[in-house]
Amino acid sequence: MSNDMLTIINENYKKQDTEEEIEGLTILLDGTIKQLFDKIRVEKNYKDNNEVLRDIVFTGVNSIIKNSN
Repeated sequence: MSNDMLTIINENYKKQDTEEEIEGLTILLDGTIKQLFDKIRVEKNYKDNNEVLRDIVFTGVNSIIKNSN
């Protein structure tokens, strides 16, 4: 993987007790993006990269919604 690439693997799963399909995403952190996640995690005292990703997603979604109005 090159240092400027973000790899996202997409898989579909079935919910337990239903036939509903849900989408699962696996994000591979490597190179520059891993360095950025690590820096954010340390500077903001996150427990792990899951917390970093959660806040990145919610901040991004909120920004998109705000800018679309």
